[in-house]
Amino acid sequence: MREAAARVLGAFTTEEARAALIAGLEHCQPEVREAAANGLACSGDASAAQALVRLLKDPCSNARAAAATALRKLGWRAPDHAAQVLFDLASGNARSAVFAGEAAIAPLVKELKHDTGFVRRAVAEALESIDDPRTIKPLLAAVSDSDPTVRVSVIHALGKVASEPATLTLLKRLASDREPQVRLAAAQVLLKRGSLEDIPTFLILIRDAHFEVRQAAVEFLGRTNNPQFAEVLAPLLADPDNDVRQAAAHALARCGQPAVIGPLVLALADEDSGVRQAAEAALSSIDPDWVQSEPARRAAPKLGELLDNRPAWVRAALGQVLARLRTPARLSSAEPTEPS
Repeated sequence: MREAAARVLGAFTTEEARAALIAGLEHCQPEVREAAANGLACSGDASAAQALVRLLKDPCSNARAAAATALRKLGWRAPDHAAQVLFDLASGNARSAVFAGEAAIAPLVKELKHDTGFVRRAVAEALESIDDPRTIKPLLAAVSDSDPTVRVSVIHALGKVASEPATLTLLKRLASDREPQVRLAAAQVLLKRGSLEDIPTFLILIRDAHFEVRQAAVEFLGRTNNPQFAEVLAPLLADPDNDVRQAAAHALARCGQPAVIGPLVLALADEDSGVRQAAEAALSSIDPDWVQSEPARRAAPKLGELLDNRPAWVRAALGQVLARLRTPARLSSAEPTEPS
């Protein structure tokens, strides 16, 4: 009844109605405070702004939002950065709050505990643009958020402070999160950081169930230019996903190990043209005369078997390459290299 009364009072412009609505802003029931704010918005009484500003700190998010809406309708302008931050957050505009600088940090951090996942995610995204040590501890706590989309945004925000030992430990733990998008976010952050200390994490991630996570792991290991990882990466040439197979071929090129020439030759029979091109480029990078190599010639029979089951366009692209692999070495060198 009090909530309904507050809505009705908003239609009146009398001093008594305004006083009753302002009193309602301090009511113990959040629904009444919200209705009072909505009523003041309809009243058009700009003198109520001071009371509404106090409501921007209300523990109820709906009441805060109602106060912000009322202040906007009344043409209110924030007198300082602190008030502007509260107004922006109550309006659901966390990114704008960031422009207030120092004044925004404490209110933004507080909103990481908002009762709505959408708001918590928006706040985490806003915190990504703030490089301040005061945000680290709250963000570390927020990685346990029940909403996986919030965890993703928190991980990217923590990526800004990845030099912190606690943050690194946390990101590595998140690599095993039950949600694939969270694991991918952790992998992307660690990939961008590019520290050799993260190798054990990525050796685990190449077996991840999500293809984008495997792709990130392959790219990371390839960037190390470490020949020791060639044996680990070679099986990824048979991954179910095209992008992972292509990334594996590129990574093996950087490893530069002649031992993977055989698997790369078999990858020339891949139905995806991007994978075939990456495999041929990798072969040329490892050994410009790879066709003459012993591993390539040992792989020729298996390549022939694979091509028998491939579409015509794949057989046409690789037919002459296979013929050169089957040609005795002393004659093959006189023939030009056939592009894929």
